[in-house]
Amino acid sequence: MTGRLLRLPRVQAAFKGLLLLGMGVFLFTRITSGTLNYYISQRFDWLTVAAVVGLMVVGVSYRYLLQESGQESAGADGAGGDRPHDYNQSHHHRHLGRDHSHTLGWTGFLLISLPILLGLLVPPKPLGVAALQNREISAGGLDSVLPAAARSTQVRESSERTILDWVLAFHQGERPAETDTADVVGFVYLDSATEKAQFTLTRFVVGCCAADAMAVGLPVSLGAGLSSEDAVEEGQWVRVVGRFGASTGIELPVLVAEQLEVVAEPNQPYLYP
Repeated sequence: MTGRLLRLPRVQAAFKGLLLLGMGVFLFTRITSGTLNYYISQRFDWLTVAAVVGLMVVGVSYRYLLQESGQESAGADGAGGDRPHDYNQSHHHRHLGRDHSHTLGWTGFLLISLPILLGLLVPPKPLGVAALQNREISAGGLDSVLPAAARSTQVRESSERTILDWVLAFHQGERPAETDTADVVGFVYLDSATEKAQFTLTRFVVGCCAADAMAVGLPVSLGAGLSSEDAVEEGQWVRVVGRFGASTGIELPVLVAEQLEVVAEPNQPYLYP
């Protein structure tokens, strides 16, 4: 009974229109809430806006299909007695063939609505410490974006550089000067493999979407003016101000923290090359 009801043209048009409008509204709420960039890079925001407009326009257009379907049904009912049986039967078969070729079943309806349901049930969260279990902190995967990122490091003062800027600069062979002061924000990752540092200050770098996000980090040790009481918990967002110690080989210089404070998670937790 429900399957036959779902195959009715008016029901099909209503369901398809609601699905398109629902997806458009869902994406719109992600844009307005500022959580869209938890999933994709900022440079694709305009595509999402275009998708929202397209979904809403097509979804609203199903209203006219509903009106046409209602007019056809009314016309068929009103003229049914004056038309031959063979005509009504062939007309009915043509509609059946057309409807079945574009019919959306319950399975398709559930599959299409699944992203909306999951988006509503699962609160949006950016990548954090838990995501590092399947990723390593490295600058090796950033080679494809080195030219643009390297130019940005040359025009920024040392205190304005992000973790990504410092890591890329060191990756190219630059070594910090005695006058260089770093002022960076990231979340704490307690890496047991780090010997000279208390923790790694980490940020995720997103080139396309969260699925290809790469983690970059700076090893941090507490300076003489900071005691063990200033230690932080894993996953906390902190701001570190300090200078880099000497380093040899390919190891990153350790950032010696002169100031350390817990801060709120940034509105945009990712960095972009």
